[in-house]
Amino acid sequence: MFTSLKFFNYRLVFAYSTLMSVAGWGHAVSIDWLVLDLTHSSAALGKMVGIQLAPYIFISLVGGAIADRFNKRNFLMLVCAINTGFALTLFYLYHTGHLTYNLLALIVVLHGTVNAMESPVRNALSLEVVHEENMANAMGLNSMTFNIGRLVGTLIAGFLIARFDNGAPWLAFSVMSVLILLLLSRLRIDEISIAQFGKAKPGKMIDAVRFIQKKPIIFFSMSLAAIFFGLGMHFGQTSSLMVKNIFLKDASYLGFIGIAVAGGSVIGSALASRWSVPGHDPQLSTLLKSGILVAIFWMASSFAQNFWLYATLAGIASIFHLTFMVTSNGLVAASAPEDFRGRIYGIYLCIFYIGSCAGGLLVGALAQSLGVREAIFFGGAATFCISGLSLIWLRTKAEPTSR
Repeated sequence: MFTSLKFFNYRLVFAYSTLMSVAGWGHAVSIDWLVLDLTHSSAALGKMVGIQLAPYIFISLVGGAIADRFNKRNFLMLVCAINTGFALTLFYLYHTGHLTYNLLALIVVLHGTVNAMESPVRNALSLEVVHEENMANAMGLNSMTFNIGRLVGTLIAGFLIARFDNGAPWLAFSVMSVLILLLLSRLRIDEISIAQFGKAKPGKMIDAVRFIQKKPIIFFSMSLAAIFFGLGMHFGQTSSLMVKNIFLKDASYLGFIGIAVAGGSVIGSALASRWSVPGHDPQLSTLLKSGILVAIFWMASSFAQNFWLYATLAGIASIFHLTFMVTSNGLVAASAPEDFRGRIYGIYLCIFYIGSCAGGLLVGALAQSLGVREAIFFGGAATFCISGLSLIWLRTKAEPTSR
């Protein structure tokens, strides 16, 4: 289940990814809560979610090219230094009273641009520091870092906002960025088996596009991940709306949501990692069944009449959300050739964030016009229908799902 952790370099990357996830989730929660405080508008929150995700649509392609051509460690260290600057800037602007919605949107775009380039580089690096037979397991553990970060980042942000103010989390995350930089500096380059690691190599994005065209199963799983996340799997947006507008709680309750969702996600990641040991290939049928299950609990959460029932249902939904995401990531990882893996991940992230950005705007608009519960139910119902119909189609066609 944890076989990838036997590699020293992967343990460093695992810790790095966890801290990045903590900072990223804490940053997102702080942004969401601040927007609601400034505007009291679900639509404005939906727009800000779209603004946060928009850079990933195009810039992730650049990150994919960087991952295949240049020294990943040095690039990631540069990103950490820049993120420290962003966090300190937000802390300063908030406490001097100069932070407005428009200025916040500008900073969010710049921050998203930098991190859009970081994501495919980090994903590619995490697979290069393990042996080929451990790659699927590493992908499962990568998702675990994402959700440990969701738990801890949400808890930290919620506590600091409730105890101090909306600017306090950014000071904490600036310190975290420095710790991340120190971790990366300890990476043992000589133990990485990839030939000519960190050396510039030729390659065009069109090569990765042509490869994906030959593997429709990859494009299909990428598209489903984008659509489902956009429809409501972005729990930061939906949870902020439910906590503030439906249950009328303060920001500290986001921490309880974080515990429930991240706890379920860790369970889901552990299950997926267990399935992803050598000899177990990711299957499209697992992806679709997970989509059906997450949709059922997702729809049920929209009817919850108290906070604790909502948190419980969201936590259960997150178990199957993670088996879905890990399977999708595994389908990509299992087929991506070493020499342009970064570019394929760049395309994956581009597709993913197109769906996420559009979905964030849609969910925000529906929550504003119809209601928060109705918006969440719509996302779950759409996911249920798409997953169910796709599974029926798959069984009818009996197409192979492995590489």
